[in-house]
Amino acid sequence: MTDVPQFRRSAPLWAVALAGVTVLAYWAFLGWDQHKDTDPLTGSQTGPYQAWQVVGLGLVLAVLVFEAARRGRPWLAVLVVSVVLTVSFTVDAATDADGDGLWPIGAALVAVGSLFGTGLVAGIGAALGRRHRAR
Repeated sequence: MTDVPQFRRSAPLWAVALAGVTVLAYWAFLGWDQHKDTDPLTGSQTGPYQAWQVVGLGLVLAVLVFEAARRGRPWLAVLVVSVVLTVSFTVDAATDADGDGLWPIGAALVAVGSLFGTGLVAGIGAALGRRHRAR
């Protein structure tokens, strides 16, 4: 195993760490909140998430992807975080007994949005990482 560069040997560890933190962050911010709020005057429903939950998850995942990309793992971060986030949402939404059956649309939106968002953050992180290493 001495002929395999350290960079390649550590890829599985990075993948496991990225997946683990993504799952943990999803369930810590969104997985526990399953009820919708109903306005007593209008009867309109909102939720199940509050804005702070989505923003918190986004910030944690942005820092995670940025740091992984800065350390030379941009593609791994984009793929692992996007896939694991989409799977976490899908499992959560598809098993919701009170769901309206629209979870496949939500899952597609999470997949596209997370690929775009993580790609953007990873690009910034990778560029700053290359710039720092060039010094």
